[in-house]
Amino acid sequence: MIRYAEYFISHTGQITTLFAVGVVWFALSFIGGMVCGRERFREGDFIFGWALVCLLFTVGGVFTGLSFSMIAFACAMLAVAGGGVLWRRDQLLITPAWGRLLLLAAPLLILVSGVVASQWDEFSHWLVNVRFLLLTDGFPDAANSVSGSSFPAYPYAWPLLSYLTGRVGGDLLEATGPMMNVLLLLGYGLLVMRVVANGLGKSWNHEKQGWSLCALGGLAAIAFNPTFVQKIVLTTYADTSTAVALGFATVLAWFMLEAQALGDAKSARRFSWQAGLALVLVVNLKQSAFVLFVVLVFAVLLVGLRDPKIRGGGIVRLLPGLLIPPLVIYAVWRYHVTTEISGGEFSIRPFSAWAFDLLPQMLHAMAYVAVKKSLYFGIMVIAAVLGLMALFRLRTSFDRLAILAGTLFAGHTAFLLFTYLAAFSRGEAARAASYWRYNMHLGAVCVAFAALGLAILWRKYLTGRIDPARLKWVPIVLFLAAPFIFAHKLRFDTDPPVPHFRAVGAEVAGLLPAGSKLVVVDPTGTGESGAITRYEAGGKFDANTNISAFTPSTVEHIGKTIERAKPNYVLVHSITPSVREVLGVELEAGRSTLLKGNPSAGWTEVKSWPRAE
Repeated sequence: MIRYAEYFISHTGQITTLFAVGVVWFALSFIGGMVCGRERFREGDFIFGWALVCLLFTVGGVFTGLSFSMIAFACAMLAVAGGGVLWRRDQLLITPAWGRLLLLAAPLLILVSGVVASQWDEFSHWLVNVRFLLLTDGFPDAANSVSGSSFPAYPYAWPLLSYLTGRVGGDLLEATGPMMNVLLLLGYGLLVMRVVANGLGKSWNHEKQGWSLCALGGLAAIAFNPTFVQKIVLTTYADTSTAVALGFATVLAWFMLEAQALGDAKSARRFSWQAGLALVLVVNLKQSAFVLFVVLVFAVLLVGLRDPKIRGGGIVRLLPGLLIPPLVIYAVWRYHVTTEISGGEFSIRPFSAWAFDLLPQMLHAMAYVAVKKSLYFGIMVIAAVLGLMALFRLRTSFDRLAILAGTLFAGHTAFLLFTYLAAFSRGEAARAASYWRYNMHLGAVCVAFAALGLAILWRKYLTGRIDPARLKWVPIVLFLAAPFIFAHKLRFDTDPPVPHFRAVGAEVAGLLPAGSKLVVVDPTGTGESGAITRYEAGGKFDANTNISAFTPSTVEHIGKTIERAKPNYVLVHSITPSVREVLGVELEAGRSTLLKGNPSAGWTEVKSWPRAE
């Protein structure tokens, strides 16, 4: 029972995290609501405000000498002004629908506020980038380029959120990413309910939506989302935020096309700029996401060219809103990377080095993932087929969304195949590494497409046969109960061995003198222990050499690796006969051991820790 309670109440830092995330979320929402005006989709206020703040930080951080703290202070003043504008203009700071959904989500948000980092890329990239921003108060550049991150040249829209909560909370708050992901999904759930209302032929009003519909929106984006994977969503990975930003951009582009088809040019222009702000985030979240922006714009042009209700000139007049904001931030960041940062991102190999010989294995691996995740891939294949058919006979709003969703799926799949051929290592290419995770970028689009299709089918075949009012309690009960039922699955960060590696790494960071050199020896492990130790070191000492199951386990290799590194400390997490022979120490199995010495004089034990499995 105590263990179960600890899923929700893990540490006192949760209060700080809840407060800091709430402050940043409301502040960015106030900015977005103020700038985008009264006639906006209010569920997108945070998206719009986040995009505007990213523009300010990127332009200011690249072209001025302003520190991030000064830019953050300016954004805080904008947020205060935004709150005043919303109160005077809209007579509310948060819509009733948002308020109801946040109350329903309170158990989930409390649980997530206790999450700590547990995944490889968090320790090697995402949180390292956040720490760099907090320490240096600016982007990596030629004068301050050593960040310790695997990809310091990646865009910074996602780390900026953790930077802001860190400034509010006084330190890096590891639960910021998971909490922001949940809030993003909740906001997208409200947008999906707007799409459903459109499919049912009804209007959507934030002031009139009851608890049941709000809960249904949350379920649609989380529990009914075929790409919801807790080990991605409840981390600092940028995959969920990319999916939500693309989902907002796609749905807003769809509403833009709907308005243009109805002859409402004013609404179409408004939607185009709102979609453009969402696309600012798409191109500034991950290096590869620029392709999603290009494919979505191409899909919009396809609809404009094939839709008999839309004139070509009308689409052209909408392009500035779609193109200018994302292209500005993309160009500014590419300028900064080109002039200030060397490497630090994925690169394309020369054509002669492309892995064409592995193409059959790649396709087989991709097909295997598609079969395993058949719900998502089935929906998106349907979207692609219906989108292709709609190009020849476009008649309905559903056809327009099918073209957008189907084109995104086809274009993204082709791009992923290209990256396996031209960018990934041969081992990663052969197994189509992370193919499922990259498809999660289209998860929100998948949900919107499926929701519209189901709403249309309901309206056509079930209206009058089933009374939804009799079932309105079901979404509320499901949404409230889910965090309690699945708490053990959602708090995967408490599963061994990561907590052990983190605890040992943190203690080692306190034991070792600054400037020390450490080799992490874990010949039966994945290498995660090494990444965690480097993260916990925080740059205090060098822990860049790591022996894992992916390196040869022979006496010769382990000995040469340690000899080349010339460490004065070795941290052993797992033991093999080769490790015992090289180190010359009788190590106890089932324990992590810190040794001091050098390869020529021998090693002595400093401290050891029992390893709980």
